[in-house]
Amino acid sequence: ENMDIFDPNFYNTNSQDLTFLDTGESDLIGGGTQDTDIDFNVFTVPSQSQTQTSQLDKSYEPEKHETNVELLETAINNLKFEEEEEQESEQPKTLPEYACAYCGIHDPSTVVMCNATKKWFCNGRGNTSGSHIIHHLVRAKTKEVTLHKDGPLKDTVLECYVCASKNVFQLGFVPAKAESVVVLLCRHPCAQQNKDMTWDPNSWQPLIIDRQFLSWLVKVPSDEEQCRARQMSAQQINKLEELWKENPNATLEDLEKP
Repeated sequence: ENMDIFDPNFYNTNSQDLTFLDTGESDLIGGGTQDTDIDFNVFTVPSQSQTQTSQLDKSYEPEKHETNVELLETAINNLKFEEEEEQESEQPKTLPEYACAYCGIHDPSTVVMCNATKKWFCNGRGNTSGSHIIHHLVRAKTKEVTLHKDGPLKDTVLECYVCASKNVFQLGFVPAKAESVVVLLCRHPCAQQNKDMTWDPNSWQPLIIDRQFLSWLVKVPSDEEQCRARQMSAQQINKLEELWKENPNATLEDLEKP
């Protein structure tokens, strides 16, 4: 048979063959919903007296309770508070004689001694525009320094290779052509006078750039070291320099004296 052909008689159903279930009104509206035979579970909140009674019925274990208290006390006693550790780290300690007179940094590779005042200063800037050693040299009007004996270049006095001038503000270096070394020379006249042509005068560079010694000559303290160091403002440093003019042995405690 071809199902694509529409047969109108296929859907023609005699209405008399259809019957509808006649439901009573009582069956549709509230039918049997209030039957007395239905059981309901009643949920109530327990009274306060019942709760207290049930709690009292629970067994109390004094030994277990005492053990828990002891464990808690032990844990509290073993606690290490961060504030206490910070206070301990801030307590003053004895610094070596070569510690920076400003901030206290004492890594031998980062400090330089002023030959005139015999005081040590680091190559870090701290809160000043220049490094501490350069700031001191300018304020004290001195110009000669010595490196630390435990530093990379040992206890070297910085001076010109030719004329032995020790003015660090005029000193620089040039690479030697024959050997893998550098030669310290003053700007004038030694850097320009080269009879043996052992170095190139045009390659001369100063030892101090941007108010700081070159890092290969004197190491610059790390940011972490400078943050941990004693913090002094430029005003405090200048005041300390003024005190040293009258009393070279003046200390930081003297700044607070009237």
